[in-house]
Amino acid sequence: MKKILIVHETLENRIGKKLQLKINDNRSTMLSVKWEPDCTKVSLHRMFLNAPQNIMDELACYLKGKQKKLAPSVKAYIEDNLQTLDYSHQLDVSKLETKGNVFNLNKIYRHLNRSYFDNALDLFITWFGNDQKKPGQKITFGLFNDILRLIKINRLLDHDYIPTYLIEYVIYHEMLHCVYPTYVDSKGMKHIHSKEFKEREKQFKYYQEARRWMKENEEFLFEN
Repeated sequence: MKKILIVHETLENRIGKKLQLKINDNRSTMLSVKWEPDCTKVSLHRMFLNAPQNIMDELACYLKGKQKKLAPSVKAYIEDNLQTLDYSHQLDVSKLETKGNVFNLNKIYRHLNRSYFDNALDLFITWFGNDQKKPGQKITFGLFNDILRLIKINRLLDHDYIPTYLIEYVIYHEMLHCVYPTYVDSKGMKHIHSKEFKEREKQFKYYQEARRWMKENEEFLFEN
């Protein structure tokens, strides 16, 4: 409570305007601002309670309206701290589905964790979506939610015409997101795949085969 009061007072003094501050602990929006004539309403994730002086200075400039965009340093601070958050305890593991008609995600994940990561990763995995493609649907093979430590694999890959090495590659790719997280550079640009990520990705045994299969089947996978 003391930290909240200090942050509130510090920001209010620097922007020279009444501040309505809310500290949240959600999984999505880390910072939201609503500028009103007589008050600035701000919702900050609790990570900002431990922010260094330079971050709070940049944040105050943004709240005051001196900057149209959030400073790169603040964006980087948010992205770096996202990697330290763990909300996996909020997952309802009973709702995670790993057994498909063809592939068992958990079995593949354990194999990859053992073969490429020395069993160092502690992640969850599940299917998402439907196993039938809709006209015009844009396909996302896999997703990684770093806060929930959850890998999600598209059910469209749960077919016998999908090579085992392809779904292994997709899962391996998502696992790498845990090892090489998204980052923000000095210009405020967000990068999903670092140089190290791309180099490690090529260490997958069937990397070339998987990339070739995706290219050769691009029309089939992404046709309207």
